[in-house]
Amino acid sequence: MDTAPLLSGTVCYWRDDKGFGFVATANSERLFFHIRDFQQQPARRPQQGDRLKFRLAFDKNQRRYAFAVQFEEAATARTRTSKAVSPEVEQILQQAWCFRYLFFALLLLSIMAGSFTLTVPLFYLEASLFTYWLYQIDKKLACSGQSSRLPEESLQMFSLIGGWPGALVAQKLLHHKIHKLPFQREFRFVVYGNSCFLLWLISEPGSAFLQKLTIF
Repeated sequence: MDTAPLLSGTVCYWRDDKGFGFVATANSERLFFHIRDFQQQPARRPQQGDRLKFRLAFDKNQRRYAFAVQFEEAATARTRTSKAVSPEVEQILQQAWCFRYLFFALLLLSIMAGSFTLTVPLFYLEASLFTYWLYQIDKKLACSGQSSRLPEESLQMFSLIGGWPGALVAQKLLHHKIHKLPFQREFRFVVYGNSCFLLWLISEPGSAFLQKLTIF
């Protein structure tokens, strides 16, 4: 088994409580691996986005899986390169900024026209669809081994402006960011903050405040 070639891949899914995950190769193949498949006891637990070195093996059903797993030696180099933004990610971020400006412009117009309450569901649907799209792209980048990813701050920002229902659906369906505890803690604060702000806006004091902004 040691004669098998050493391959590289990126952890695209990891469930820490069960000790297993999947590593994506350069040709987008997803290979199962378990914490016991590490060549030596690792100093830390794997995380989504980690680069791994491994060899191929076959289980009793002749399914391929990653064996003799180890963290890539150039871990520090990976950390530095992850800060570089690829042209693809830069273009997506530009589209995100354009959407954000358009969203707030339409939101301001609806407030000034006194139709904010009627258009709230539309704004939440629009923000949710866009947020789900961003999660889908980030998941694809993670599984393809891209070192340049969408900033987590952008995902949280679109959740904050009303896209958190779409983010919640994306986390469940795509199994993305659900096991990253710091991200989940921030996400819960985002949902709480957005919900409290919306409840205030549709309350009597909030409605009175919006009425003062109506000019049409």
